[in-house]
Amino acid sequence: MKKTWLFVVGAILLSILVSASAPLNLNAATDQPPWLPNEYADLCGNGSEVDDYGFNYSLQQYHWTVDGERYLESDTIDELDKLFDQLVADQVVETMILFKPVDEVGNRVNCAVHFLRYMQLGQPSGERKDNGFVFLVVVEEQDIDVHYGVGLGLPALTAHNLTDLNRLGEDTYADTGSMDKAVLTMAYAYANYAREQYPAITSQSGPVQSDSYGSTTDGNSTDSIPMQIAGFSGANLACLCCISMIVLVMFIMILSRFGRRRRYFPPVIRRGPTIWRPTSGRSGGFGGSGGFRPPRMRGGGGSGRSHRGN
Repeated sequence: MKKTWLFVVGAILLSILVSASAPLNLNAATDQPPWLPNEYADLCGNGSEVDDYGFNYSLQQYHWTVDGERYLESDTIDELDKLFDQLVADQVVETMILFKPVDEVGNRVNCAVHFLRYMQLGQPSGERKDNGFVFLVVVEEQDIDVHYGVGLGLPALTAHNLTDLNRLGEDTYADTGSMDKAVLTMAYAYANYAREQYPAITSQSGPVQSDSYGSTTDGNSTDSIPMQIAGFSGANLACLCCISMIVLVMFIMILSRFGRRRRYFPPVIRRGPTIWRPTSGRSGGFGGSGGFRPPRMRGGGGSGRSHRGN
């Protein structure tokens, strides 16, 4: 009996010593072992500025839609480019639409805002500074989930109205099952809303005009400047006309002799390297007369500062 008690007491003391020597870790059950990769680290919205938010896109894209070729028809992409090109030309807003499958997105709101910052959308200076905007279209199995990121220079675009635009795209897709119709419907409603809040800025430069028509800066009229031919007699004028006629005849003779010489001595054709000149044609392809026109690149050149997302 005595040996049994000694064995029990020894076992208790040994367990106390072992537990005291091991570090206390309350999160041991939930901590991920350091040698295993974090499966969520590469998802859009989970990155940080240090690692470029996890993006490796070129800052200059062929279209205002990124990865849109996976879900949209080429005609739809071209139509969106024209719509957003005009918004940029009018200095209203710089817009991109990012398409992502659901398994590539972590925090969806952060994904839209991070992409806006990464692509540096928005003008770098001026009245419409930081006017960048991003739609994120998360493609799920049966529907889409739309989010946005808005630039710091667009405070008039309110969260309520922008969220309504998100719902418009989602509902259109649910009703029609067409990604093209959903995105175009949302994009045109968005463009109208943006123009209502931020009218187009037109160029103020133009031809310089005088203060009053027909007047110089000193106020003297230039409507009529009389020809003064005082001091010229009739004989002098006749002599001047004869000299002018002689010079004209000599000039015509020189031209005629030069023309006959060109006829008997044809020009020598010099062969050299062919110069490939751009011609009119579709952006990114071969022109109608065989020339090549480089594609237009689209992207940001500002700070990409964002105001909020949803």
